[in-house]
Amino acid sequence: MTTVTANDVRVLARSRDVDPVLAVVDGVVVVIPEAQLKEGDVALCTQQKLVRELGDEISDIEAQLFAGRLTNLFTE
Repeated sequence: MTTVTANDVRVLARSRDVDPVLAVVDGVVVVIPEAQLKEGDVALCTQQKLVRELGDEISDIEAQLFAGRLTNLFTE
């Protein structure tokens, strides 16, 4: 089972890539530029969406809760 962690959310929030996205690539959760997504990869969340929902400063609790939401959405 693929699990998104609070650390994954924090890495997305701090990424300086162009249009970063949290994605599942070959069963592994990674942060990559959206342009690098390939067929079969699953985009979970963009940095823009993350900032829109949680703001610029993300607490540990917010990161954990958001990670749980993303994990649930991916496994449904």
